[in-house]
Amino acid sequence: MRTTVFLFFCILKVSNSAPLDSCSRVDSCSECVNATDGFGFRCQWCSTTGSCASEQTTTTNCHVDDWTLDEYNCPMDVSKINYDESFMRNTVLPLIAATHAPSYDKTTCFAYSAYLKDRNAMVLSFRGTTTLFQLIDEGISFFLHPKIQFNVTKGVVDGYYLNAFYDLWNKGIKVDVERILREKEGVKIWFFGHSLGGGLASIASSYVAKTYELDGSRTKLVTFGMPRIGDIDLAEAHDQLVPDSWRIEHSKDPIPALPPRTFPDDIDKGSFHHNTEIWYPHGMALGANFEIGSRPDTTVGRSVFPFNIEDHFTYFNVYLESWYRTGCNVAP
Repeated sequence: MRTTVFLFFCILKVSNSAPLDSCSRVDSCSECVNATDGFGFRCQWCSTTGSCASEQTTTTNCHVDDWTLDEYNCPMDVSKINYDESFMRNTVLPLIAATHAPSYDKTTCFAYSAYLKDRNAMVLSFRGTTTLFQLIDEGISFFLHPKIQFNVTKGVVDGYYLNAFYDLWNKGIKVDVERILREKEGVKIWFFGHSLGGGLASIASSYVAKTYELDGSRTKLVTFGMPRIGDIDLAEAHDQLVPDSWRIEHSKDPIPALPPRTFPDDIDKGSFHHNTEIWYPHGMALGANFEIGSRPDTTVGRSVFPFNIEDHFTYFNVYLESWYRTGCNVAP
């Protein structure tokens, strides 16, 4: 009888040596997300507290969007990231705003291509959302239409955006891209866009980089007020193909927070941003402070309530839809 009790006590002690919070002994994000607790549940990292815990742990100390189960979204050192604000104000801003200008025959264009001789760079710039009704239409797509497989990389993408990209691609962009690649040795291709146009520019950059096997040094992506268009696998694949990517966000612009990042590491359900986030929390006047996101998806959206829809249409202190009337030639 004494032997039985002793064995039971030993078994109990062994089981207690691996409690649910055993993940707490891990002190780095990369180690945490690749570990399990004593019961086989995955460990997850909280960027709010810089700590590790079992995915079965319930805690009020960490914001739901700051949990990660994936090493891709672990915090990184941003001290060496070189953000060129002058380039964004003086080169990208006018080229994005110009998408709102009517063409010579008064038709509306949703994208255009241009060649910058002094940079040996081709620009593909995509027009953004212009009306509240278009925003509503996009919102319906986010919540009611399923994401579909992106056929050039891993991951899934919102079908609304993918179909719009292919429509524009087949109506002229493909011809322009292939011609410039033939005629200009070592040409760079830059992709710019605002809102809806930012999502299209993101898809286009990954598609072109992968299809034409372009080195990462030859591509650049800049978006203003871009929503989430795919899952975490799509975001990671994008960053590998187009490492020179910038998602610029203005203060209380609500669109970068859509759709919400629910189930952030579930590729079948979650929506996820790629790198690199630049957030201007207090306006975008010359000299305004900005923050560089320490993770691909830092969910700046949780900080925008109450949101300001005007922040979505105004970037670097110009109203994008009408700035073309002044010539778009002087950044404020």
